[in-house]
Amino acid sequence: GMTKLFKLLRQSHPALQNLGSRSQDIERVFQSFASILDALNPIRNNASVAHPNNNLLEKDEAMLVINVARTLLHYLDAKFG
Repeated sequence: GMTKLFKLLRQSHPALQNLGSRSQDIERVFQSFASILDALNPIRNNASVAHPNNNLLEKDEAMLVINVARTLLHYLDAKFG
């Protein structure tokens, strides 16, 4: 799943090994993002059009989920690019 993949990237990818002078703080951010990824799984499976369902997220909550995911993807793209 997404959380396991993110953990593997954090532990193994060279671009995520040297996180600068505030690496402990960034590691805490990474841990928080891992929790967010865990929370996104049931939303993706049960409240989005990724799978057939009747209860979709409201617009504001959908934008929150989209923006959280985009933030992480933008960071990873910058580190890996």
